[in-house]
Amino acid sequence: MTSMRPTLAHLDALTGVRALAALWVFVYHAWLASGAKPVVISLAGIAADLTPWFAFGWLGLDIFFVLSGFLLTRQEWIRLERKGSSERSTGELHSLGAFFAFCRTFLRKRILRVYPAYYGCLTLLIALAATHVYMTLPGRLEMLLHLGMVHNAVDAYVSTMNGVFWTLPFEWQFYLIFPLLFVVLVRAGPWTLAIGVLAVVLAAKLYVHVTGDGIMHAQLPIRLDAFVFGMVAGRFAAQAPLLRRVASLAFWAGLLALLCTPILFFDLPTGNHYYSLKGLVRPMWIQLAVILMLLGMTGERHPGVAIFGNRLVVGIGLISYSIYLFHVPVMELFITHRAKLGALATLPFGLPLVLGGALPLVLGVSYLSYKLIEQPFHKRRAPRQHWLSNTGGLLDRVDPLLVLLAWAALLMIALELLR
Repeated sequence: MTSMRPTLAHLDALTGVRALAALWVFVYHAWLASGAKPVVISLAGIAADLTPWFAFGWLGLDIFFVLSGFLLTRQEWIRLERKGSSERSTGELHSLGAFFAFCRTFLRKRILRVYPAYYGCLTLLIALAATHVYMTLPGRLEMLLHLGMVHNAVDAYVSTMNGVFWTLPFEWQFYLIFPLLFVVLVRAGPWTLAIGVLAVVLAAKLYVHVTGDGIMHAQLPIRLDAFVFGMVAGRFAAQAPLLRRVASLAFWAGLLALLCTPILFFDLPTGNHYYSLKGLVRPMWIQLAVILMLLGMTGERHPGVAIFGNRLVVGIGLISYSIYLFHVPVMELFITHRAKLGALATLPFGLPLVLGGALPLVLGVSYLSYKLIEQPFHKRRAPRQHWLSNTGGLLDRVDPLLVLLAWAALLMIALELLR
């Protein structure tokens, strides 16, 4: 097999990793919602305790963070490589004006990637609150901060409205500083960036340990290492794809290490145990495991890639962001109203019922979100190939950022009218 050259082409296997991350988080929340009981199955008379893998479903979040830094860096590095190594060091990232242009282009893409489905979820939550089906209407400041995805600025609003919203500012804040981090990566090198960021993260953890400042747990510095170590790996993946045998070894070693995490660190299942030796080693172990998997997938193709590159897994990966956004309210609504679902009301409540009943609903809602909200905004760069084109041409010329601003304004107006 010939060596796979780095390209900007869509990598199905990496999209499939998103499916693993989203579904693992869903399983984790389903386990919690069903009582967090031990999960033991018997195979050929041998009892297997699967509880650690359910209790560590939050690993999906770490996968998302590392993958985000990896993909963004790989894409940008390849783009610069195509322009030539000399321009990479003296071209667009050298000029201050060109750097701001890079920031503007990058952030525009990221806004159109994360905000539409997020606003769709906020809209659904407000509608459910207005009809007294789910949660209560948020306050003005709470809603305003959520619309900007900066609700981590106020401790009281970090985890309100949706159980997963507390994680979103991490990603958004990383996008805001990614261009600067990328410049450091290009000009100073990966080791300088990694060591500098590791120092920042350790300082942030020490600050929390000494002061007990709870709000710091919701700020980017506490998790920046996951993104940046993904960036460093993405740089190497773009520059020198691994040979097939090495790629296969890296992939399987990373997958095995990730699956062993619940066993090795089961005494630290939740919370912020940063200050013991295991607490400090655990995030590095997880990040290294994910990085090895990703490097293995971006090298020459090997049989292991088929696990994440098949059509079903890739399809789930495509809607993974919506799965992440919608799965908690959909699952909680299913649990609350399952008595209205006929035969399901007679089944005993537990993990099998929550998984089997909520998962199809989550996938269905997420698919609709992807098709009706995410895709149209992704395609706004291709005029008349999206649902807004049916309105006659005027909306085809509207900047999608203005659409998002109008959407945010309408949500604030609706909130006022519903009070």
